[in-house]
Amino acid sequence: MGISYGAVLGFAQHLAPTWRKTQHVNLALLLAALLDRPALCLSDLARAYPSPSQPLHGRLKRLMRFLDNPHLDEGALFVRWLKLAYRLGDDLPTQDNERPILPVLPDTTYFEPFALLIATVPCGSRGLPVALTTYHRSELNACFPPQTCWPHPKDDPSPPLPRRSHRNPPAASISTAFLSQNYIEEELIDYVFSLMSDALRGVLVADRGFARASLLQRLHAQQRDFDIRMDAQTHIRIPSPLGDDRPAQGLPSDVLGLCPGQRLWYPEAWYGKEEQVPIKLLAVWDEGQKEPWYLASTLQRPEDIETLYRWRMRLECANRDEKTGVLLRESGDNHALKSLTHVHRLMLALAMGEWLCALTGLQAWKDLPVLQSEDTPGRSTASLPQESTSVSPYEQASAEPLTPESPAVSVIPTTTSNGPKGSHEMPEQGPSQPPPVLPHRGQIPKLPGWMKRFAARGHLSYVRLGLEVLRAVDLGHILRRLIRWLGSYLSTWTPSWRPYQVRYRQKHWWPNSG
Repeated sequence: MGISYGAVLGFAQHLAPTWRKTQHVNLALLLAALLDRPALCLSDLARAYPSPSQPLHGRLKRLMRFLDNPHLDEGALFVRWLKLAYRLGDDLPTQDNERPILPVLPDTTYFEPFALLIATVPCGSRGLPVALTTYHRSELNACFPPQTCWPHPKDDPSPPLPRRSHRNPPAASISTAFLSQNYIEEELIDYVFSLMSDALRGVLVADRGFARASLLQRLHAQQRDFDIRMDAQTHIRIPSPLGDDRPAQGLPSDVLGLCPGQRLWYPEAWYGKEEQVPIKLLAVWDEGQKEPWYLASTLQRPEDIETLYRWRMRLECANRDEKTGVLLRESGDNHALKSLTHVHRLMLALAMGEWLCALTGLQAWKDLPVLQSEDTPGRSTASLPQESTSVSPYEQASAEPLTPESPAVSVIPTTTSNGPKGSHEMPEQGPSQPPPVLPHRGQIPKLPGWMKRFAARGHLSYVRLGLEVLRAVDLGHILRRLIRWLGSYLSTWTPSWRPYQVRYRQKHWWPNSG
C-alpha cells in the first residue's frame, strides 16, 4: 500500500490546527490504519500501525487511549469541513439580494447496537460530512460537546491566551443522555446551524423519518428553512378541495389524487391533523416510480424544493462508501465494539477518511488529465505549478510509507512569529469542482483514458478515485499539492501560534521553512 503516514499527518494538521502534537499523530495513525484495513476491529487497526517493533498489545493500548481522549476538539474539524463544503458544494440559482442556499442532509446509519447520525452537504455525486454524532439505540446516550463549547463562525480564530489554570475548553464530545431519538436529531440540527455562516441560507433536507409536527414547529420558531418528505399516511389540509369528490383534508392520496407523471404545487397548506403546521406542499410522481413524493417546505419556488430533495439521494451513495463501499468493506454491522466513545471516534476518523479520499480524488480529476496530455511520462512541469526543488524527507513518500518520527508533508515556506503568511499554492490551483453526476439510465460517457489505469469498466466516483490515487506509489505529488492548497485555503481560520507552537511547526510541520 502506498498511503504515506507523513501525508496523512499533514492533512490532519491542517484540518485540526488547534489539536496537540500527540493528537495529530494518533489521528494520522488511525486514519492511515482505516484506509489500510477497512474494518472496525481495533486489533486489526492496531496491526496496521507503522511500528512493527512494538508489541501488538502496546499498539492496541495506544489506540484505545486515543479513542478515550476527552480533550479532542471535534468542533474544529466540523468548522473546517463546512469551509470546504462552501467551496465544493452544489449551488442553486438565486435571485438578486438572496443569500446562497446551503442544503444540509441528515441521515442515520446503523452499526448495531449503535447508530451514526450524520449531516452532509451535497458535493457532486456524494454528500460529504460536516457534522456527526453517535448514539446507543436502546440507552439513548449520544456524543455531543456542551453547548457552551460550540464554536461559532464569528469566533476569533486566535483567542487570547488563557491562564494556565483556566484553559479554553475544547469542543470535545461527551456521552449525554437524551429522552428520545427526536431530541438527538434536534440537537445535531442545532449544532450544524450554529456552525453555519450567516451569509448562507441553510435548508434542512430530510427524508420521511424526520417528518413530524414537533420538528416543523421548532424549525418555524427558529426561522429555519426545511424541505422534508412526508409519509403517505400523513394528514394534510389544503385551502379548498380539488373537486366535488375529493376532501380538503385527509391523506395525501385522497386529497390530491396524484397520478404518475403529475406535479402539484400548493403554496398554502397545513401539516398534521391537530397541530396544523403551515407549509408549502409539492407533490411529485415521476414516471416509472412506485410512489410519489409529498414534500413539505418553506421555500418559495417549487423547482428549488424538487431539486434539493433529488440531491438528497447522493447521501445514500456516501453511506455506502462509509459502511460497505470504499472505506469499510469488512465490517459494517459486524463488529464487537461496546464503548459508545470508541464508536464515535472511529466514525469521526471514518468521516476524515471520506474527506481525504474526496479531496484527493478531486485533485486527481484536475491533475491527471494534464499529465496524460504531456508527451513525456511522469509529472508535468509546464502545466502544473512547480514545487520546491529542495529535497525534504517526505519526498520518499511515493516509494515507502513514512514513520511517525518523520516530518509531515505540509509545507508552508513563509512563516513569522505568528505562523504562516502564505503558500506557493493558490486556491485556484486546488482540487477541481466535483464532476457531473452520471445518469443511472441512458448513454454513459466514455471512460477517460487517464482513468483506465484505475477502472476496467465504468466510471469511478471521485471518492473511490481518491482512494486509488492514495494507494498509487507514483502519485504522491497529487496529495502533496492538495495539502499545500489546504494550508492556503484554511489559513484564515488558522489560529496565530504561540512561540512554542511555532518552534514545533518549524521543526515538524514546515520542514522547508527558514
